[in-house]
Amino acid sequence: MSEIKVHASSVDELSFRAVLDQQQILELVAQAVAAQAGVDLDASNVSVRILRITSRSSGSLGTSKAEAVCEIVVDRRPQESTGPA
Repeated sequence: MSEIKVHASSVDELSFRAVLDQQQILELVAQAVAAQAGVDLDASNVSVRILRITSRSSGSLGTSKAEAVCEIVVDRRPQESTGPA
């Protein structure tokens, strides 16, 4: 994952602010879903099939809500051996 740049400032309080680009947000979503599911994203039989951020209108005032959709697939078929048996 690319570096998240966090900026700090302090007066009478300490605050942290970060702006994440779309790729960083998507990676965080995939990592959170995989962790919740107990799946290792780095495994050779694991892939992320769907990963997107969408926005839906809700209510009569035209407000929108963001949602992330993530589908992780674990291929349970036997994997071919690439080395000597």
